[in-house]
Amino acid sequence: MAPLAQQAPLVTFGIPVRNEADSIARCLDSILGQNFEDFEVIVSDNASTDATPEVVLDYAARDSRISLFRFDENQGIIENFNHVARLARGEYFRWMGADDWIEPTYVSDCVTAFERSPSAIVATTYFDLERRRGEYDYTEYQGEMLESDDPVRRLDRMLWLIHEGPSVYEPIYSMMRRRVLLKTGLLRVHRKNDWLLATQLSLAGTFVHVPKRLFHRWWPVDQDRTSNLAEKLHPVRHRELTISARNLFHSLLLVIEQADLSASDRRICRRHVAFFCARLLPKMVLGHLNRFRRERLGLTRERFRLS
Repeated sequence: MAPLAQQAPLVTFGIPVRNEADSIARCLDSILGQNFEDFEVIVSDNASTDATPEVVLDYAARDSRISLFRFDENQGIIENFNHVARLARGEYFRWMGADDWIEPTYVSDCVTAFERSPSAIVATTYFDLERRRGEYDYTEYQGEMLESDDPVRRLDRMLWLIHEGPSVYEPIYSMMRRRVLLKTGLLRVHRKNDWLLATQLSLAGTFVHVPKRLFHRWWPVDQDRTSNLAEKLHPVRHRELTISARNLFHSLLLVIEQADLSASDRRICRRHVAFFCARLLPKMVLGHLNRFRRERLGLTRERFRLS
Protein backbone atom coordinates (compact mmCIF):
# COMPACT_ATOMS: atom_id res chain seq x y z
CA MET A 1 0.00 0.00 0.00
CA ALA A 2 1.40 3.38 -1.00
CA PRO A 3 0.98 6.07 1.69
CA LEU A 4 -1.20 9.12 1.10
CA ALA A 5 0.36 12.56 1.02
CA GLN A 6 -0.07 14.56 4.27
CA GLN A 7 -1.82 17.65 2.91
CA ALA A 8 -5.30 17.17 1.49
CA PRO A 9 -5.43 18.01 -2.23
CA LEU A 10 -8.13 20.03 -3.95
CA VAL A 11 -9.15 17.15 -6.25
CA THR A 12 -9.26 13.38 -5.82
CA PHE A 13 -9.47 10.90 -8.66
CA GLY A 14 -10.85 7.55 -7.49
CA ILE A 15 -10.16 4.59 -9.76
CA PRO A 16 -11.88 1.30 -8.79
CA VAL A 17 -10.18 -1.54 -10.67
CA ARG A 18 -10.14 -5.28 -11.16
CA ASN A 19 -7.87 -6.90 -13.75
CA GLU A 20 -7.16 -3.70 -15.70
CA ALA A 21 -3.42 -4.15 -16.33
CA ASP A 22 -3.85 -3.62 -20.08
CA SER A 23 -5.71 -0.31 -19.83
CA ILE A 24 -4.92 1.54 -16.62
CA ALA A 25 -1.66 3.07 -17.89
CA ARG A 26 -3.53 5.25 -20.40
CA CYS A 27 -5.90 6.38 -17.67
CA LEU A 28 -3.09 7.28 -15.26
CA ASP A 29 -1.08 9.01 -17.98
CA SER A 30 -4.06 11.22 -18.82
CA ILE A 31 -4.46 12.24 -15.17
CA LEU A 32 -0.76 12.92 -14.68
CA GLY A 33 -0.78 14.94 -17.89
CA GLN A 34 -3.16 17.56 -16.47
CA ASN A 35 -2.18 21.22 -16.51
CA PHE A 36 -3.32 21.30 -12.86
CA GLU A 37 -1.22 19.67 -10.15
CA ASP A 38 -3.19 19.80 -6.87
CA PHE A 39 -4.75 16.35 -6.97
CA GLU A 40 -4.38 12.82 -5.67
CA VAL A 41 -5.11 9.53 -7.38
CA ILE A 42 -6.48 6.68 -5.27
CA VAL A 43 -6.65 3.28 -6.92
CA SER A 44 -8.75 0.65 -5.14
CA ASP A 45 -7.83 -2.78 -6.47
CA ASN A 46 -10.58 -5.36 -6.11
CA ALA A 47 -8.50 -8.53 -5.75
CA SER A 48 -7.05 -8.44 -9.25
CA THR A 49 -5.52 -11.65 -10.54
CA ASP A 50 -3.43 -9.95 -13.21
CA ALA A 51 -0.61 -7.40 -13.02
CA THR A 52 -2.82 -4.40 -12.22
CA PRO A 53 -1.29 -3.78 -8.75
CA GLU A 54 2.24 -3.95 -10.13
CA VAL A 55 1.41 -1.41 -12.85
CA VAL A 56 -0.10 0.98 -10.30
CA LEU A 57 2.78 0.55 -7.84
CA ASP A 58 5.24 1.36 -10.61
CA TYR A 59 3.40 4.65 -11.22
CA ALA A 60 3.17 5.33 -7.47
CA ALA A 61 6.93 4.89 -7.12
CA ARG A 62 7.38 7.70 -9.64
CA ASP A 63 4.62 10.03 -8.41
CA SER A 64 3.67 10.37 -4.73
CA ARG A 65 0.19 11.61 -5.60
CA ILE A 66 -0.80 8.05 -6.54
CA SER A 67 -1.86 5.57 -3.84
CA LEU A 68 -2.93 1.94 -4.09
CA PHE A 69 -5.34 0.11 -1.77
CA ARG A 70 -6.06 -3.57 -2.24
CA PHE A 71 -8.82 -6.01 -1.31
CA ASP A 72 -7.81 -9.63 -0.78
CA GLU A 73 -11.24 -10.87 -1.89
CA ASN A 74 -13.58 -9.68 -4.62
CA GLN A 75 -16.00 -7.14 -3.14
CA GLY A 76 -17.82 -6.35 -6.36
CA ILE A 77 -18.04 -3.17 -8.39
CA ILE A 78 -20.48 -1.34 -6.11
CA GLU A 79 -18.44 -1.79 -2.93
CA ASN A 80 -15.22 -0.94 -4.70
CA PHE A 81 -16.65 2.30 -6.09
CA ASN A 82 -17.95 3.28 -2.67
CA HIS A 83 -14.67 2.34 -0.98
CA VAL A 84 -12.54 4.58 -3.16
CA ALA A 85 -14.96 7.49 -2.68
CA ARG A 86 -14.71 7.15 1.10
CA LEU A 87 -10.91 7.19 0.91
CA ALA A 88 -10.90 10.48 -0.99
CA ARG A 89 -9.76 13.67 0.72
CA GLY A 90 -10.19 16.34 -1.95
CA GLU A 91 -12.84 19.02 -1.96
CA TYR A 92 -13.76 17.70 -5.41
CA PHE A 93 -14.02 14.03 -6.33
CA ARG A 94 -14.07 12.25 -9.66
CA TRP A 95 -14.57 8.52 -10.32
CA MET A 96 -12.52 7.23 -13.26
CA GLY A 97 -12.86 3.96 -15.10
CA ALA A 98 -9.48 2.32 -15.63
CA ASP A 99 -10.09 2.20 -19.38
CA ASP A 100 -11.24 5.85 -19.63
CA TRP A 101 -9.09 8.94 -20.09
CA ILE A 102 -9.34 12.73 -19.92
CA GLU A 103 -7.99 15.72 -21.80
CA PRO A 104 -5.13 17.79 -20.25
CA THR A 105 -7.40 20.70 -19.23
CA TYR A 106 -10.13 18.56 -17.66
CA VAL A 107 -9.36 19.42 -14.02
CA SER A 108 -8.61 23.10 -14.54
CA ASP A 109 -11.74 23.62 -16.63
CA CYS A 110 -13.98 21.87 -14.08
CA VAL A 111 -12.45 23.66 -11.09
CA THR A 112 -12.89 27.00 -12.88
CA ALA A 113 -16.54 26.12 -13.55
CA PHE A 114 -17.07 25.39 -9.85
CA GLU A 115 -15.42 28.67 -8.88
CA ARG A 116 -17.75 30.55 -11.21
CA SER A 117 -20.80 28.63 -9.92
CA PRO A 118 -20.20 28.18 -6.17
CA SER A 119 -23.63 26.62 -5.59
CA ALA A 120 -23.07 23.87 -8.18
CA ILE A 121 -22.44 20.35 -6.85
CA VAL A 122 -21.50 18.56 -10.10
CA ALA A 123 -19.51 19.72 -13.13
CA THR A 124 -20.23 17.81 -16.36
CA THR A 125 -18.48 18.04 -19.73
CA TYR A 126 -18.99 16.76 -23.22
CA PHE A 127 -17.52 13.29 -23.80
CA ASP A 128 -17.37 10.52 -26.34
CA LEU A 129 -17.86 6.76 -26.15
CA GLU A 130 -15.23 4.53 -27.70
CA ARG A 131 -17.39 1.69 -29.03
CA ARG A 132 -14.58 -0.17 -30.80
CA ARG A 133 -10.91 0.68 -30.71
CA GLY A 134 -10.59 3.94 -32.60
CA GLU A 135 -14.37 4.24 -33.29
CA TYR A 136 -16.31 6.82 -31.29
CA ASP A 137 -19.89 7.94 -30.66
CA TYR A 138 -20.16 11.63 -29.88
CA THR A 139 -23.26 13.67 -29.10
CA GLU A 140 -22.96 17.37 -28.33
CA TYR A 141 -26.29 17.97 -26.65
CA GLN A 142 -27.20 21.68 -26.71
CA GLY A 143 -30.45 21.74 -24.72
CA GLU A 144 -31.34 22.35 -21.10
CA MET A 145 -29.36 20.40 -18.53
CA LEU A 146 -29.47 20.77 -14.74
CA GLU A 147 -28.70 24.43 -14.17
CA SER A 148 -32.16 25.22 -12.77
CA ASP A 149 -32.57 26.24 -9.12
CA ASP A 150 -35.80 24.21 -9.03
CA PRO A 151 -35.16 20.60 -7.85
CA VAL A 152 -38.33 19.36 -9.56
CA ARG A 153 -37.13 20.75 -12.87
CA ARG A 154 -33.66 19.23 -12.35
CA LEU A 155 -35.18 15.82 -11.62
CA ASP A 156 -37.30 16.03 -14.75
CA ARG A 157 -34.27 16.91 -16.86
CA MET A 158 -32.12 14.16 -15.31
CA LEU A 159 -34.75 11.50 -16.03
CA TRP A 160 -35.12 12.77 -19.60
CA LEU A 161 -31.35 12.73 -20.15
CA ILE A 162 -31.04 9.21 -18.70
CA HIS A 163 -33.76 8.02 -21.06
CA GLU A 164 -31.92 9.50 -24.05
CA GLY A 165 -29.06 7.05 -23.54
CA PRO A 166 -25.43 6.91 -22.39
CA SER A 167 -23.99 9.01 -25.22
CA VAL A 168 -25.94 12.16 -24.32
CA TYR A 169 -25.13 12.91 -20.68
CA GLU A 170 -22.84 11.47 -18.01
CA PRO A 171 -23.54 12.63 -14.43
CA ILE A 172 -21.64 9.93 -12.51
CA TYR A 173 -18.27 10.09 -14.30
CA SER A 174 -18.12 13.82 -13.59
CA MET A 175 -16.44 16.02 -11.01
CA MET A 176 -18.47 16.40 -7.79
CA ARG A 177 -18.27 18.16 -4.48
CA ARG A 178 -17.17 15.31 -2.23
CA ARG A 179 -19.14 16.37 0.84
CA VAL A 180 -22.40 16.32 -1.16
CA LEU A 181 -21.60 12.98 -2.75
CA LEU A 182 -20.93 11.37 0.63
CA LYS A 183 -24.26 12.63 1.98
CA THR A 184 -26.07 10.58 -0.66
CA GLY A 185 -24.79 7.33 0.83
CA LEU A 186 -23.04 6.62 -2.49
CA LEU A 187 -24.04 3.73 -4.76
CA ARG A 188 -26.90 1.53 -3.59
CA VAL A 189 -27.04 -2.22 -4.08
CA HIS A 190 -29.23 -1.98 -7.15
CA ARG A 191 -28.90 -2.91 -10.82
CA LYS A 192 -29.42 0.74 -11.80
CA ASN A 193 -27.33 2.18 -8.98
CA ASP A 194 -25.94 4.92 -11.24
CA TRP A 195 -29.44 6.11 -12.15
CA LEU A 196 -30.45 6.27 -8.50
CA LEU A 197 -27.34 8.24 -7.54
CA ALA A 198 -27.79 10.60 -10.48
CA THR A 199 -31.38 11.20 -9.38
CA GLN A 200 -30.26 11.90 -5.80
CA LEU A 201 -27.68 14.39 -6.99
CA SER A 202 -30.20 16.14 -9.24
CA LEU A 203 -32.39 16.78 -6.20
CA ALA A 204 -29.44 17.88 -4.05
CA GLY A 205 -28.25 20.89 -6.07
CA THR A 206 -27.51 22.54 -9.38
CA PHE A 207 -25.07 21.23 -11.97
CA VAL A 208 -22.69 23.26 -14.11
CA HIS A 209 -21.66 22.20 -17.61
CA VAL A 210 -18.31 22.75 -19.33
CA PRO A 211 -19.06 22.85 -23.08
CA LYS A 212 -15.89 21.06 -24.15
CA ARG A 213 -15.15 17.43 -25.06
CA LEU A 214 -12.81 16.59 -22.17
CA PHE A 215 -13.61 12.96 -21.35
CA HIS A 216 -13.33 9.70 -23.29
CA ARG A 217 -15.13 6.59 -22.09
CA TRP A 218 -14.62 3.01 -23.23
CA TRP A 219 -18.12 1.68 -23.98
CA PRO A 220 -17.91 -1.40 -26.24
CA VAL A 221 -20.82 -2.33 -28.47
CA ASP A 222 -21.70 -5.31 -26.22
CA GLN A 223 -21.53 -3.28 -22.98
CA ASP A 224 -25.19 -3.96 -22.12
CA ARG A 225 -25.00 -7.71 -22.81
CA THR A 226 -22.87 -8.77 -19.86
CA SER A 227 -24.52 -11.99 -18.69
CA ASN A 228 -22.95 -11.99 -15.23
CA LEU A 229 -23.28 -8.27 -14.51
CA ALA A 230 -25.18 -8.87 -11.25
CA GLU A 231 -22.35 -11.02 -9.87
CA LYS A 232 -19.82 -8.39 -10.90
CA LEU A 233 -21.80 -5.65 -9.20
CA HIS A 234 -22.10 -7.51 -5.89
CA PRO A 235 -20.89 -11.13 -5.51
CA VAL A 236 -22.81 -11.66 -2.26
CA ARG A 237 -26.10 -9.85 -2.91
CA HIS A 238 -26.33 -10.42 -6.65
CA ARG A 239 -29.71 -12.17 -6.39
CA GLU A 240 -31.21 -8.86 -5.27
CA LEU A 241 -30.10 -7.19 -8.48
CA THR A 242 -33.02 -8.07 -10.72
CA ILE A 243 -34.48 -5.14 -12.59
CA SER A 244 -38.05 -4.38 -13.57
CA ALA A 245 -40.07 -1.23 -14.13
CA ARG A 246 -41.83 -1.79 -10.82
CA ASN A 247 -38.55 -2.32 -8.94
CA LEU A 248 -37.03 0.79 -10.49
CA PHE A 249 -40.17 2.81 -9.79
CA HIS A 250 -40.15 1.96 -6.10
CA SER A 251 -36.41 2.61 -5.82
CA LEU A 252 -36.78 6.03 -7.41
CA LEU A 253 -39.72 6.81 -5.13
CA LEU A 254 -37.49 6.02 -2.14
CA VAL A 255 -34.93 8.53 -3.43
CA ILE A 256 -37.67 11.16 -3.64
CA GLU A 257 -38.95 10.38 -0.14
CA GLN A 258 -35.45 10.85 1.26
CA ALA A 259 -34.90 14.20 -0.48
CA ASP A 260 -35.46 17.59 1.12
CA LEU A 261 -38.61 18.55 -0.78
CA SER A 262 -41.91 20.22 -0.05
CA ALA A 263 -45.05 18.05 -0.12
CA SER A 264 -46.17 19.58 -3.42
CA ASP A 265 -42.75 19.15 -5.03
CA ARG A 266 -42.67 15.54 -3.85
CA ARG A 267 -46.00 14.83 -5.55
CA ILE A 268 -44.76 16.31 -8.83
CA CYS A 269 -41.53 14.30 -8.63
CA ARG A 270 -43.52 11.11 -8.15
CA ARG A 271 -45.42 11.85 -11.36
CA HIS A 272 -42.16 12.46 -13.24
CA VAL A 273 -40.82 9.11 -12.02
CA ALA A 274 -44.03 7.30 -13.00
CA PHE A 275 -43.85 8.74 -16.51
CA PHE A 276 -40.15 7.86 -16.80
CA CYS A 277 -40.74 4.22 -15.80
CA ALA A 278 -43.74 3.93 -18.11
CA ARG A 279 -41.61 5.12 -21.04
CA LEU A 280 -38.92 2.59 -20.14
CA LEU A 281 -41.26 -0.40 -19.85
CA PRO A 282 -41.22 -1.53 -23.53
CA LYS A 283 -37.44 -1.24 -23.69
CA MET A 284 -37.02 -3.20 -20.45
CA VAL A 285 -39.35 -5.97 -21.62
CA LEU A 286 -37.36 -6.26 -24.85
CA GLY A 287 -34.14 -6.37 -22.84
CA HIS A 288 -35.47 -9.24 -20.71
CA LEU A 289 -36.45 -11.16 -23.83
CA ASN A 290 -33.03 -10.62 -25.40
CA ARG A 291 -31.25 -11.77 -22.24
CA PHE A 292 -33.44 -14.89 -22.10
CA ARG A 293 -32.63 -15.59 -25.74
CA ARG A 294 -28.89 -15.20 -25.18
CA GLU A 295 -28.45 -16.72 -21.73
CA ARG A 296 -31.09 -19.45 -21.58
CA LEU A 297 -31.47 -20.43 -25.22
CA GLY A 298 -27.92 -19.64 -26.36
CA LEU A 299 -29.18 -17.78 -29.43
CA THR A 300 -26.34 -15.32 -29.88
CA ARG A 301 -25.00 -13.41 -32.87
CA GLU A 302 -21.74 -15.29 -32.57
CA ARG A 303 -23.49 -18.64 -32.72
CA PHE A 304 -25.14 -17.79 -36.02
CA ARG A 305 -22.10 -15.84 -37.26
CA LEU A 306 -24.07 -12.66 -37.70
CA SER A 307 -22.26 -9.35 -38.06
